[in-house]
Order: sequence, then structure tokens, then C-alpha cells
Amino acid sequence: MISTRLSCGLLACFLITGCGSDPSQGGGDGGGSDAPAGPVPVSVTIEPQAPTLTAGGASAATVDFSAHVTYDDGSEGEAATAFWTFNRTALGTMEVATGILTASGNEAGKGTVSVRVGDVTATTEVTVKVDKVVLGEGVTEEDAGRFSDAPATGAPESPVVDYPLTGAVMPSSVAAPLCQWENGAVGDFYRVVISAGLAQVTLYSSHTDTFNLAQPIDGPTWNMLIASAGGEPISFVVDRWSAADEMTYRSAPVDITVVDADVRGAIYYWDLSDGKIQRITDAGRDVVIPSPPKRPGDNKQCIACHTVSRDGRYMAAELWDGGDFSAVFDLTADLTADPVPMTVQPTKYKAQFQTFNPDATRLLTAEGSSASGSGLFLRDAKTGALVPSTGTPLPAAHTSHPTWSPDGSLIAYIANTDGTWAVDFTVGDLAVIPVTGADAFGPSQVLVPGAGKAASWPSFSPDSQWIAFALGVNSRGRNAAGTIFPGSLYLVSRDGGAPVALANANGGQENSHLANFSPFTSGGYFWLLFYTIRDYGNAQAGTKGAQRRQMWVTAIDATPEPGQDPSHVPYWLPGQDVATQNMSGFWTLAPPPE
Repeated sequence: MISTRLSCGLLACFLITGCGSDPSQGGGDGGGSDAPAGPVPVSVTIEPQAPTLTAGGASAATVDFSAHVTYDDGSEGEAATAFWTFNRTALGTMEVATGILTASGNEAGKGTVSVRVGDVTATTEVTVKVDKVVLGEGVTEEDAGRFSDAPATGAPESPVVDYPLTGAVMPSSVAAPLCQWENGAVGDFYRVVISAGLAQVTLYSSHTDTFNLAQPIDGPTWNMLIASAGGEPISFVVDRWSAADEMTYRSAPVDITVVDADVRGAIYYWDLSDGKIQRITDAGRDVVIPSPPKRPGDNKQCIACHTVSRDGRYMAAELWDGGDFSAVFDLTADLTADPVPMTVQPTKYKAQFQTFNPDATRLLTAEGSSASGSGLFLRDAKTGALVPSTGTPLPAAHTSHPTWSPDGSLIAYIANTDGTWAVDFTVGDLAVIPVTGADAFGPSQVLVPGAGKAASWPSFSPDSQWIAFALGVNSRGRNAAGTIFPGSLYLVSRDGGAPVALANANGGQENSHLANFSPFTSGGYFWLLFYTIRDYGNAQAGTKGAQRRQMWVTAIDATPEPGQDPSHVPYWLPGQDVATQNMSGFWTLAPPPE
């Protein structure tokens, strides 16, 4: 067999003179000659057939394809010129003239190589694997060799993976989970194996005095695993090499699913530990207002219960103490200034809870503290002034937690509370108020009776068709004295009917509260943010045993089936501080530019 290839220089010249034409088609008109072009290809085969490349090592993974041609005169040989393509550019790059395929290492999967010689073509399947090994700080190749290929499972010494949670559903736009486990001692080594389709990543670490039994995953590696999984489960396994007996022990596998969904935006939440509002975006976490307004008289600075307009432009918040004055802030302004600029000064009204209408021109507030509890009031969001309404008067007593639907047609709130103000109550019904026109409302109706319990914190899905809420023995999950009140999340249609417990989100525990939908429907899911005191991870890197309020996210099927739980196992919201008490998260679009 004779093998002939064009040199790079000749190829470049050929492509220029041929105006970028397929090199397998010959070049030009040959000066008008009518001489025969030679034997004509009648069939072609690719060698090697169905190869497998494994990327992830120190050197590039390549395969050098050749095209074996049979001609019409019966002769055979390797094609001197051929046109090569590969249909999965994420898996690798193909040199169109030489047939050399180089795996990118950015994704694992299968693709098709095609070749054309003259008028005949051929294809073959290529399998691209990724096998990436990372030796952590203090780990040598000799240390990595300590691990057995047949580790013991189910032993008392085996690691127990605390996070991520088995069955969790995450969007692809969210940062990688921090893998955390228990069982280990100083001197041990760990091997975290993450498998996704045809990709495998092996991460080694050593147990020092400061090791927190957790393994981070860098962004490019996580993106590679997501792409390689293609929506199928990603599996985590942790192996422990015990210095005590020089044995290898393996955890039970944990499988999660990452769906193709983009839920980026901004989340504003209350950091109770510091009395300030934190914001999480793609850029990280920051304090929204570093120097909150000072209360006249004692200069107290605190921002408490808040709400954010759906476009991410405005935030309305209660200041200083429960039942004190509120203010409205423009989130596109420079809020690092001291004093901070305010759209509505904290002299206009006092509200415990409030909600913007869809275009952020109106605020519906829960105000008042008396034996009859609080009532609902309509205010101008730019001035704080009361706005007259028409139709059925807004409920004037025993109300709390108003929220406006994204389409503007409905308001959900808690009715018939037994508290003297909007913060604390032990009974309450989920009710709705139709919006019949500009500043006009219809009669309210109870959607879900509390039946001796307190419904709380309703939130509309992005399509305004569903309402998530909590139901428990108190409107709060924990009071100022530290008493913990059980509560669970439910979902109900805006038209009523039997509410469905979000059992997968609740995780078999009754400590899920204050749910808020994201503004995004993506990947076939709504995304619901809530806070809970459940354990996140282990005690070293997470919150295990601390009962500290942290925010989690559950995927909700965007087309819920009647009577079925549409929620999924949640994930911990990345970007939080595990050392602080975090709650009241509002998920919005990113704030618009100034």
C-alpha cells in the first residue's frame, strides 16, 4: 500500500488556488487539458474502524485516520487527498486534510467521522472517553497507589457521603456541589470518583489536621462532567484509605441529575447574623447595602423583612425593628454610599411585609399591630403614599404575607390569622384576591383553609398558575427565643383544589419554610427557593448538627400532575456563608443597568 499525504504548505497553496474547495475534488481545470484524470474511486473505507480515544492525560489523545480506496480499475491504495469531518466538535477537532482527530477533553461521548474521496464517502463511529486524575496537595503517585481496586463496602470504616443528596436535581447553570463525607482520621487518604457517561474524574486528597472531609470540583471539570452526562445521572463515590489498617473502604454511591437549565439571576436574602441583605449573583456574594439607614435617636442600623421587584430594580424593606418604618431602594443606584440613597424615605409608612406589582409601580403592604392584627394597604412604590382603590376594599384585619402574581391578575395572602401583628400567628388560611383593573380588586376567597394550622409565605410560580406555601404550627420556623416550629411546603393551583405536599423537597422533615419561586422556567422545571435547618453536608465543611438556617432549591415539574408530588430532592444554594443564619430569599432577574 502506498501512502501519500499533502504537505501543509502544498495544502495551503491548494486551498487558496481552489478557492476553499473540497481537496478531494481535485484542483481547477488543469489549463484546459482533456487528458483522463486517472482511476475513479468506487468505494472507500476508514481505518481504523470505531476507535476509542481517552483524553485527560498529560499528552493529547489523537487518532490518525486513513482512507483506503478501491478504484474502478481494480487498484487499491490510500487516498492521496481526502476531505475529513467530525460531527461532534465538542468532543474533538478534526484536521480536514490529514484526518487527524484530537480529543478536546472538554466532553466525553460518541461521534461520527466522515471522509469523502471523489464522489464516494464512508463513516465510522468514534468513542471519546475522558479519564482525568488530580492529585491534591500532599498526595503523591505512590499515595494514589495505596488504594485497592476492590475496596470494602458497607463497613463501619466506610465513608458516608453527606452531600450531594441522592436523587437531587440541579440546573446546569449552578456551581458544582461540594462533595462532603464522614469517617476518616489524620493520615488517611481519600479518592473521590465522579462518573458521568463516558467521563470519569478521580480526585485524591490527604487528611491533615485542617482537612474538612470535602472535595471541591473546579468549574471546567464540572462543566465537562455535565456535558458528558447528557442529562443522565452523575455518580459520586468516596474511597478511604485508612492509615490505621492500610485497608481501602468505599462509600455507597450517590447519584444526582443535572438538567440543561439556566436559572441565573440575583438572590437577595436576609443574613440574620449581621442584620443585612446579602446578594448572590454570578459574580459572587456581596452586601447590598453596607451602611443601612440609621434610626433617629439611637442610630440603629438593620434591614429586616424585604421584598424585591421581579425585574430586580427595587427593594422594599422594613428597617430597625419589627413594625418599624420601611424604605424603598433603587438597586441600580450606588448603595455603597453613606448615607445610602432611598427612593422612599423611612418616614412614610410602617409595614412588616410587602410585595410589588409586576411593573413595580405599586406596593401592597401588611401593616398594623393591634388585637385585630394587620391589614393590607395599597401604596405608590415611588412615593410611599396611600393609593385609593376601587371595587372590593382590601382586607383590613388579620392578614399577612401578601404576594402579587407575575401576571398581575391575582394576589395571594394569609387571611384569618390569630396574631396581633403580621409576624407571629398560629392559625391562618391561604387566600386570594383578584385584581380586576388598575388599582381595583374583587372579593377575596379562601383557597386553602389552615384547619387549625398556620399557612404562610405564599409564592406564585413564574406562569402564575401555582402557589407554593408553608403549613405548620406557626408562621415562623423559629422565633427570637430559639423555639423551632415544624412546617412543610405545599403546592396548590391558583384555582384551588387539594394542596399537594412537596415531600421530596421537605425530605421527610418538617422544617421547610418561606418558599419563593425563581422567575425562571427552565429545563422543564420551576425552581423553588426555601430555607430549612436540615443538615447541609458534614460538621466540618457544612452545618451538620448546627440547626442553622440555610437556603435550598428544589426543582418543581413545570406541568404538575394532579395529586402527585412535583418536587425533587433539593440542592443547597451555592454562595451562602455556612456560618450565618440565612433566610427570606427573593429570586429575581439580575438588576438592570443604570
